[in-house]
Amino acid sequence: MTGTAAAVLILMLGAGAFALFRERSPEGCWDYTVSMEQYFVEYSEQYDYWDVITVEYPVLSGIDGERAEAVNGMLYDIAMDKVNYWHLMPDEEVKALQEEYSLYCSDVRCDVTFHSQFLLSTVYHEVYAPISPVYYVHMTQRSANVNLMTGRVYELGDVIEIDDAFMELWCRRASEDYRDVIFDDEDSRETFRKWFMGEDRETEEYYMFRPFFYVTGEGDFVAGLSVDPNVRTVANNLALDTSFAVELTGEETMPYRKESDFWECYEESQTVGKVLPCSDLQENLWLGEDAGVWDFWER
Repeated sequence: MTGTAAAVLILMLGAGAFALFRERSPEGCWDYTVSMEQYFVEYSEQYDYWDVITVEYPVLSGIDGERAEAVNGMLYDIAMDKVNYWHLMPDEEVKALQEEYSLYCSDVRCDVTFHSQFLLSTVYHEVYAPISPVYYVHMTQRSANVNLMTGRVYELGDVIEIDDAFMELWCRRASEDYRDVIFDDEDSRETFRKWFMGEDRETEEYYMFRPFFYVTGEGDFVAGLSVDPNVRTVANNLALDTSFAVELTGEETMPYRKESDFWECYEESQTVGKVLPCSDLQENLWLGEDAGVWDFWER
């Protein structure tokens, strides 16, 4: 090979390597791991009542240390949200209610639904029971959507314009799945718009409204609302599951997208990173031996 040919080859290889470098670096986190772990308590003697708690949560590694620490703290706190409210960090009203407990139970399952070089999307499904492990059982959902480059956490209102047009679409879809609760009419649209936006001060005295969203593995967009009882209403005769969610394609979200770097990350995302299951996942047995709570309520 002549010197000129060798020089051309080196230049071509260098150009190829540079193109690959530009494609994959420095933008994005390309080699990270999400390991599932679990907070586990079964029949401790710390309280005057029993507690059976199994909370699954994700732990991120392989990105900048300080950023990973902040993200992991946030992911853990979201997983423990109800356990903290009802059990570990009670206010005075909850402390008074704890005197009626015979058993406090909670089981949280976490799914990492979307992981790319820019975004991590997770959803938490929880069934929990203050006061009674059978008669006052509630199911709820919440989520976390994280920019891996900055550590920013996106809320639904950060990325979607929750206006009349969006609520018309959301209620139309939701009425198909929740026929006895949500209706495709003006009253439902206005009620749920206020709940999504935190504008119903009167009802907020009795319920906690938690809008959430997450991205699926196929890139679809799930937008939902959890209507969770607070200490004033938890002992009422409420529906078991008071979370409502609608799945939309990315294209369907286009008219309602806010100006946000989330959508740039979403559009450019490729599936990367590893998600590892919890190595020692304990089943929540608040209903006794061989009676896991999810099996009981899913029958």
